[in-house]
Amino acid sequence: MKKKLIVLSTLICVLLAFFSCQKKMFTDEDASAEVSDDRFLKTRGANDMVVESLMGPITSNEITAFKNYIQNYAAPSNNDQNVWVFGNPGKAIEASGLMYNATGNLDILNRMIYYCDKALAGRNDLASSANGGQRTVWSGTIAPVWPSTASGVSPAGAGVESGQVIAHMALCARLILEHSAIWNTTVSTGDPYSFGTTYKQRALKYITEGDYVMDNWIIPRFVRTSDKKIYFPGAPNTYKPNDPAPWNQMFMVTNGLIRLLQCHLILNDAASRVSNYDDIVQANVDWFKANLTTQTAANGNTCWNWKYALGGSTEDTNHAAYDAEGWWIAYDSGRYGLTLNDIKYMANTYFDIVLTTVTNGIYAGKVDGTTGSGNSGGDSYVRPEYYYLADIRKDRYFKEANINIDNNLIAGSPGSTARILWLKNRRQQAGDGYVSLYQNCSYGGWKANFEIGNFLMADIASHGGVNDDASSLKVPPGLKVILYTNNSYGGTSLNFTGDDSCLSDNGNNDMTSSLKVQLAP
Repeated sequence: MKKKLIVLSTLICVLLAFFSCQKKMFTDEDASAEVSDDRFLKTRGANDMVVESLMGPITSNEITAFKNYIQNYAAPSNNDQNVWVFGNPGKAIEASGLMYNATGNLDILNRMIYYCDKALAGRNDLASSANGGQRTVWSGTIAPVWPSTASGVSPAGAGVESGQVIAHMALCARLILEHSAIWNTTVSTGDPYSFGTTYKQRALKYITEGDYVMDNWIIPRFVRTSDKKIYFPGAPNTYKPNDPAPWNQMFMVTNGLIRLLQCHLILNDAASRVSNYDDIVQANVDWFKANLTTQTAANGNTCWNWKYALGGSTEDTNHAAYDAEGWWIAYDSGRYGLTLNDIKYMANTYFDIVLTTVTNGIYAGKVDGTTGSGNSGGDSYVRPEYYYLADIRKDRYFKEANINIDNNLIAGSPGSTARILWLKNRRQQAGDGYVSLYQNCSYGGWKANFEIGNFLMADIASHGGVNDDASSLKVPPGLKVILYTNNSYGGTSLNFTGDDSCLSDNGNNDMTSSLKVQLAP
């Protein structure tokens, strides 16, 4: 007689906390410190974010926790030192966009609009001097930028990082335009800066102002007319004069251009602008690709290797996070001839070289697997921008997510938490949410879904299956399934790391009485 079952289930319980209330904002040169908000945690509070599970749909608790967190996370008091680029305020915009994309929750979109309004109102030429604006930058003008230097520094520093702020606002605009049902709805949180009372009016304002910055700052000062590549100008600019932009900063420009042109494509307007933006992005994407070299990981996978900038030293894993984000945005747009291997080799670099090279709990600090100091000193966690790569290497999703969960970097890191939940939703929508057993070959008949854990005969029944009746199964990337012919994990066992449309080809048709679902090695 077979044993009575005990269901063993895995509960991901994250004891996390708010980040330090004292936040420092950073320029690109100080970007290694940008994650201080993620690292300094207190006791978990009522408004902390949660990830309840890495499988299945986003839960109501996860949505509510995210909403509560961003509702209590205020915009910064000033707009200097790239706070909207490297700081958590900028990450909160991106995080809100991903969560709205995954859930359609208007409260989340409204909070995204709140952040975008604050960022736009704080732009140097739009803000009053009393509110930190009207600063003369190195060009001798009160430019439409978000200064990279602290207040009081004169002339103020400003570069191409403003493209990333445009990218955040253009994402908000695009998400609104993609949902025409809300276009004429009044934004319930008001219009404090007269940017437009309806969602569509707000979107059009973000697009218009983004185009304005491109036309009056980034393109005339940083895009070379000869080849459309992103270079820093000479005097009176003193930051890397006449040098090519580091790749991470170049991608901040292409991110903004791509998202703006996506908005214009939805609106079916500004054809010449779209063409110009496309040409600039194409030139820089091709430029970056031409300077990638191959390297091979220990597991034999082909990977990319590249420099911080043209002629520079090996790229560090701090700035490479923004390279990865920009490369994914360009690839995901489907417009610039990038192949799956182009993005996959970058994902391989991170998963098969950086995350497999660990010294005293620190992952490699450079994309070639070595580690230096400062920006190349390595991390013990995953920077949020790297999560896009798990959309390509789906087998690494669980590993990447669990690194930050294990490091207690969920409660106060909107960038990490939103991307994990966004990925979970994409996997669920793609049918990669659970391990599924089916009654018939070719995935027909009854269906029983299983998360990570161990399942006896009674568990199969409670999940909707039938003992000794399964004929096919689906296994999401990153998981392994062990099927057993007897209850209590006895008899013959077979391992699967991918789908099998008919178990008869393994001699296991109608023979499953228990199973285990585990993370793949």
